[in-house]
Amino acid sequence: MDAVTLLQVASAFLLNLAFSWLAGAWCARRWMHANGASRHAFEPALRRLDMAAAGLGVVSGAAGLLAATAIMGDVGLREACPMFRVMLTDTDYGRAGCVVVLAMAALLLLRWRGAASRAGDAGAMLALGIFTLTRASMGHAGEEGYWSVALAAEAMHYAAIGIWTGAVLVSGWFALEDARIGASGMGMGIGAQDAYLHRMSQAALVAVLAIVVTGVYSAWRRVGTPEHLLHTSYGAILLAKVALVMAAIALGGYNKLAGLPAASRSHRGLLRVRAVLRLESVVLLGALLAASTLITLQPPTAQ
Repeated sequence: MDAVTLLQVASAFLLNLAFSWLAGAWCARRWMHANGASRHAFEPALRRLDMAAAGLGVVSGAAGLLAATAIMGDVGLREACPMFRVMLTDTDYGRAGCVVVLAMAALLLLRWRGAASRAGDAGAMLALGIFTLTRASMGHAGEEGYWSVALAAEAMHYAAIGIWTGAVLVSGWFALEDARIGASGMGMGIGAQDAYLHRMSQAALVAVLAIVVTGVYSAWRRVGTPEHLLHTSYGAILLAKVALVMAAIALGGYNKLAGLPAASRSHRGLLRVRAVLRLESVVLLGALLAASTLITLQPPTAQ
């Protein structure tokens, strides 16, 4: 893997990670509030993490555009620098990439200002929606236009994997920490986190269903035949992504069927749920890396 391809994969992975965290954090705020948690208990720390994620999104988005410039010009990264401005202003890909970076910059500004109002939340949701649609249009699905079924499926798939991954990340590594999730005056008593876990589980279930439906549709369009799935690099990486997603679904299923009931009965059960969520987050990050690698390859049906 040369430097250009490495930058392309790394920037795509980090951009996907930033989006996932921000989408998960947006949802987690709603769930923690519904659970009765005090905003002062989680908002300052979560806002700093959101700012870090949005800043990472801005940097990785710009780095991805530089890698795209090098690929379009068939040159190295250093030689691509003088061509960078022209790519941004004179190509559809460059203009879309600018929108993606600006959406991340808007999220950074909103969190920097500490906007916790309804207007601030609506602005963050709008920025996330614009990012999702624009980012989806920069892939293979965007070649069919903004009003195509392929782009709608890609945008839905991208949003669903972001919400699922983000919800798992934020819940496992932030929200379920002691004293953050408990209702006001309840601390971390037994059952204090039930409302949060119920909403998180329901959102994850909807996201998984959307991922499966849109993933099967997109895979069928891009791979075409079982032979392509088994005998091409694209198919091999896609199978690895599917395997990781299935492993994450299995972990999520365990939590839903066994972990959540145990968490409502004891603090030890909650700790088990948190541990499984952290393991699930690692598996989902592997799936994000596989998805980021796929963008460097031409689908078999396009060859």
